[in-house]
Amino acid sequence: MSSVPVRFALAFALTAASWPGSPMATTAPPVTLAGLAGSAGRIFRGVCLKAEAGTVEVAGARIAATTYTFEAREYLKGGGGPKVTFRQVGTPGGGPGDLGRAAGLPVYSPGLEYVIFLLPESKARLTSPAGASRGALLVKREEVIVPAGLAGLSSTGPRGGKGETSDGGESISYRAVRDAVLGALGGRSPAPH
Repeated sequence: MSSVPVRFALAFALTAASWPGSPMATTAPPVTLAGLAGSAGRIFRGVCLKAEAGTVEVAGARIAATTYTFEAREYLKGGGGPKVTFRQVGTPGGGPGDLGRAAGLPVYSPGLEYVIFLLPESKARLTSPAGASRGALLVKREEVIVPAGLAGLSSTGPRGGKGETSDGGESISYRAVRDAVLGALGGRSPAPH
């Protein structure tokens, strides 16, 4: 099997697998906070410390991947130590043929803070956020930038945020996001780190 069909198959599988509740759907279902939280093996708030591009072998093909390291500030689901390291398909500088970009996966910038709904690792030790880029929320101070189309969070609640962003998303307080995630998980307390 040549590497080009493997890459297209992998890109399709990654995209389809990131849709909560429908692993091989032909149309993406609505992405909800409850769906992201339920699909994630670990949810954490953390600062990206570094991004190291490299490759990984999957089904006999070498695929570009990036190893990200985060300083964990708080775990909302799952647990771990003070640092979280994971490998994701794609590279920060990847072009139109990059599998991470084709699957709609986010790129994390060192120095920036995120809330990430991280799927469990695959057999190839790769992972990505549940819901692709909708499962990685940028944090600015105590406000979380929630992408347009993520159901289950709104700035109209009593502890909401400052409203709409320029790309159609919303800026919502971290506390409101945290409370909504914990509520979607049935009020379970996060594991300590």
